[in-house]
Amino acid sequence: MPHLLPDPAYFASLPKVISSGAVILRDEHGRIVIEKPNYRDHWLLPGGGVDAGEDARECARREVWEELGIEVEVGRMLSADWLPSSAVRSSPMGVHFLFDAGIVPAARLEAEVVPQASELEDWALISESEIDLLGPWGAARARRALAVLRGESEVDLVSYGR
Repeated sequence: MPHLLPDPAYFASLPKVISSGAVILRDEHGRIVIEKPNYRDHWLLPGGGVDAGEDARECARREVWEELGIEVEVGRMLSADWLPSSAVRSSPMGVHFLFDAGIVPAARLEAEVVPQASELEDWALISESEIDLLGPWGAARARRALAVLRGESEVDLVSYGR
């Protein structure tokens, strides 16, 4: 009888993937929410790693709740970024999804956001002109997502590395 699926050793030999889900969350003035983790030297968009069995959109919603203490509706995908595996970084390939979390009034954000003390130093609302706080990769990703939200671009898969 022929094997319909490869041997489990074959699957074990395939590259592993780390995936994440993050959001662009804006206030009524067009500012975006960013957060300062205690484990990085730059700011990040709210989000994090996808857990086993979890959808990237569900992950983004869960991470915003865990990190900032607010419930948001996570909408359409704005970008996907692919990073190849790297022996230098000793990391598997990564696929990072960025979603639209809509507009939340600044007054609500200021009243309800409680940064997760174990992971975050601070959070902020920033204008697009301050987006470089996210570092080169994060800033480029956020700019592409904002262009999609404004209708200036379409959702695309961006590849880094190679």
